[in-house]
Amino acid sequence: MRPRILAGLLLALTLSSAATPAAAYTYGDTLTTIMRPLPNLPALVVPGGAFTVWALAPSTAGNWSAALQLGALTVPLSPNGGGWQASKGRWELSFSVPAGTPEEVYSLQLSSDATITDLAEHAVKVLPAFKTDYYFAQISDTHLPTHALSSNGVIDVTDTTGMGDFDAVIEDLNVIHPEFIIHSGDLVNEGELEEYLGMYEMGRAQAMLSRLRDPVFVSTGNHDIGGWGATLPPDGTSRKDWWRYFGWPWLLNPPAGDPYHSQDFTFDYGPLHVIGLEAYINNGSYDHYRQDIWGAQSFTPEQMAWLEADIAAQPPGTKKLAFYHYDFGGTLSNGSPGANFSQINPAALGLDAAIWGHNHVVPEGSLSARPINLGLRSVIDYRRFRIFRVSNGVITPGAMHAAGGTSSAPTDSMALAWSGANDGTRSRLSLSVNNRYNETWDHARVRFVMADHDSAFTVTGGTLYQTIREGGVTLVYVDCVIPANGVTALSVQASAPLAGVPPGAGAALSLSASANPFRAGSAPLVLRWSSPRDVPASLDVLDLEGRRVTTIAADAGASDDRSARWDGRDERGAVAPAGMYFVRLRAGRATHVLRLVLVR
Repeated sequence: MRPRILAGLLLALTLSSAATPAAAYTYGDTLTTIMRPLPNLPALVVPGGAFTVWALAPSTAGNWSAALQLGALTVPLSPNGGGWQASKGRWELSFSVPAGTPEEVYSLQLSSDATITDLAEHAVKVLPAFKTDYYFAQISDTHLPTHALSSNGVIDVTDTTGMGDFDAVIEDLNVIHPEFIIHSGDLVNEGELEEYLGMYEMGRAQAMLSRLRDPVFVSTGNHDIGGWGATLPPDGTSRKDWWRYFGWPWLLNPPAGDPYHSQDFTFDYGPLHVIGLEAYINNGSYDHYRQDIWGAQSFTPEQMAWLEADIAAQPPGTKKLAFYHYDFGGTLSNGSPGANFSQINPAALGLDAAIWGHNHVVPEGSLSARPINLGLRSVIDYRRFRIFRVSNGVITPGAMHAAGGTSSAPTDSMALAWSGANDGTRSRLSLSVNNRYNETWDHARVRFVMADHDSAFTVTGGTLYQTIREGGVTLVYVDCVIPANGVTALSVQASAPLAGVPPGAGAALSLSASANPFRAGSAPLVLRWSSPRDVPASLDVLDLEGRRVTTIAADAGASDDRSARWDGRDERGAVAPAGMYFVRLRAGRATHVLRLVLVR
């Protein structure tokens, strides 16, 4: 996703001549064209299969093209139908993934003749098949970036304790390797704090989702779209901030063909049907915005009707799991909040499982009761997560785990000891995993980032699953079983060079800037890029509307690594206005886009 930011908001990016504070933050990637899949609502697809893209663009748009990106690797996609949906006011396009595409979570790149190139990061998971024996994870209440709330217009912008807690859980989940991850709400701590107080909480939270190596589906909580009571931003600010980053801008006035006011969604993993429900408090304690639509709290009658219809539409044999932040109880006929736990009765609704968060210290529930109805403690402060195992359609919840390193769980539950930096500079690398969890991780996977010497690799302690060559490194994926309360040793080493190794699937493009933000009038900005041998490349600067500001390089020659300079001026020699720009690299049919902030 690439930002479309109003001119007034761009003023917030203009820096004075004074030094920028170390804790200064700015915008993440707000929604422009791609509305689904998103980092919080990814697509799951197998090679040779197709997935649907929702796009906001004029009905006259054409020449749609899409590609998957992983670092410098670009995989073009084939159009597979779809078109303009007049009743919904959006495009719904289908694209096919080429056979042989490696398993990974990719960013999605989308363009047309009426839109600038848009990028949704961490949005498409290509998986070899939908398994019958696997596990998935639940996390909740990350409250990024900190649990401290603003008070009288003051907050410690340097406090990132919540991010530290989330990073500890991310490190463990990236080894455990669930098929997907469910986040049951309160992704951020105060949804109102984007421009206000300079916290940009949603932008920073969005970036953290990409640190997970598996796809993550996020439902909203009361802090996400309720914010906090006593703050300067008006009611509705947090909800509108969520729409800017995570979708969807039409929810206030939905189209006739998609007449819903809440971001409720579903996805399927084989015969498992997963339902995500928007949850919030809107009675004045958190927010008090358009109660005529959203009532005093979730769930609205509209949401419940949608949920019941969706469950009823599932074919026999489907397992149905709902996740949400909390059953707040909806709104009574007199406008008052209903009682907690009065709307979601899993057995009555026909659900096989209901999982939720909100209560940071909820006690462990019954792991044997069916239907499953379980809460989860928070990531913030407690670093909790839960693994659900699925075997031939049977869902079995595990106990809550703590990643450790907190006062309540002081020992790191999964300690990783690398022999060197896992950064693509080594041809030999080893890892020791000390698993203190009382659970065996049958589907564990570790990604080694090795130097690319056109070599094959040998693995000890695990099984070589795949390798991906991109951007001058080789990603080596090692599958293993990590026993409960045990230590696992893994190593990867480059072996004999391979003759005639191709550059990898797709076109490998990379693009970087020497400074971002870039201050006009200072030393010229140095842009470095790489692209395939013998493919001429061009480099253009575009404004937010996709208009060309200047061309930095045209038909650059056939070398692997190239650079060019930009002094911040347009093609007429005038200094370009401060604001957001895109640097577009083109090489053959492949395109790579870099977002750039120009300041004065």
